[in-house]
Amino acid sequence: MTYITTDQLSQRLGATVYARLTDRVDGTTASTTVAQQIIADAEAEANSYLAQRYKTPVDLAAHPELADVLRLRVLDLAEYAAWKGSPFVSDPPQRVLAIYTAALRWLSDLATGRLPLPATTPPDARTAQDDTPGYAAVPRAFTAEELTGL
Repeated sequence: MTYITTDQLSQRLGATVYARLTDRVDGTTASTTVAQQIIADAEAEANSYLAQRYKTPVDLAAHPELADVLRLRVLDLAEYAAWKGSPFVSDPPQRVLAIYTAALRWLSDLATGRLPLPATTPPDARTAQDDTPGYAAVPRAFTAEELTGL
């Protein structure tokens, strides 16, 4: 399940900028393959935050009210990634950096519980798992009593 499509990314950027940011050869012909990778990376970044509280990817069929908000935030991440990944630009515009920072802040607030996802019913919680490291000590080879007198 995806949050955004290549067409939505193209619309967001405009045809000329989309071609410039997705073409890795000369910056003139749009590459759907590069765009799909940008989208996959942006969705993975969003899911890394969402997964701290929710089962990911969020089921948009069960929660259609979340489609717009997640689409906008993932588009923010994807637009930034497109600018950063292009060999034809040095730095993303300040506007792109600002929306990327705002998207990360929003996702971070979701992850820590300061904000809930605006759903009529909460999405499924993540599956509980023990994230702590496991450690089991082996019995001592020598005890203090065994070493007395050596």
